[in-house]
Amino acid sequence: MTIRDILFKAYNILKEASDEFYVADSQILLQYVLKKDRLFILTNMEHEIEEEKSEEYLRLIELRKNKMPVKYIIGHCEFMGLDFYVKEGVLIPRPDTEILVEEVIKIIQKNKFNSVCDVCTGTGAIGLSIASYEKNTNVLCIDISDVAIDVCKINKEKLKLDKVKIEKSDLLEKSILRNDKFDVIVSNPPYISEVEISNLMEDVKNYEPHIALSGGNDGLDFYRRITEQSIKVLKPKGLLAYEIGYDQGESVKTILLQHGFYDVVVIKDLAHNDRVVLGFREENKSVFM
Repeated sequence: MTIRDILFKAYNILKEASDEFYVADSQILLQYVLKKDRLFILTNMEHEIEEEKSEEYLRLIELRKNKMPVKYIIGHCEFMGLDFYVKEGVLIPRPDTEILVEEVIKIIQKNKFNSVCDVCTGTGAIGLSIASYEKNTNVLCIDISDVAIDVCKINKEKLKLDKVKIEKSDLLEKSILRNDKFDVIVSNPPYISEVEISNLMEDVKNYEPHIALSGGNDGLDFYRRITEQSIKVLKPKGLLAYEIGYDQGESVKTILLQHGFYDVVVIKDLAHNDRVVLGFREENKSVFM
């Protein structure tokens, strides 16, 4: 088969399976199998593909037809300009989460903060990105999932971030026992309500881990728990930073205010939806100026 033949076949399979991005998905998977870039694919349509490669490609197309996310199939994902290893059992990093990382980095730089805890770290995308761009920052990544811990360790090695520490813990429990103190606690916790999970796309609800999605009946369980725990380990001028669902801005802001946080702000994403909530243990309004 030529590239043209096999792409046409893949397009039809994924289009019939109602894959909205059937063209892009077909091309990404062929790039992965052939180990070639998109330009090669598009400018060498008559290139003959070995039978073994054709079979491997069509096997991956079947996985995508069954709604397995492309990032799981190819085993990696770009985030903050960095390449992260991903696998089933950890949440795939989303571009929206970059807004959280960018806001935290700005505050780290303005305040010269140097100790960060990434709670519910998953792949490590948040904590490892901060460590990559702020080399003098000490970062602890924590998660309760064994799969997440393993994946985070692989990404730590991949990004050569020797200083980063990774720990299995139920939220901040171990840090509280040690009496750790952080300048920043950042988290993209599970925040989908149980009712909403059944309405998620098949790619998400059938493949991504339930433990990384469900935030309880109202989606706010982890915001309550982390906020309450954070008071015990945040330094006086420390920052608590969350990613949130598009309709959770006021609810999460209220949780922080109820726990005595100051200067709590809600930041919108590029689609003008609420995406990030920031708050400080003490007044620190100058940080937003």
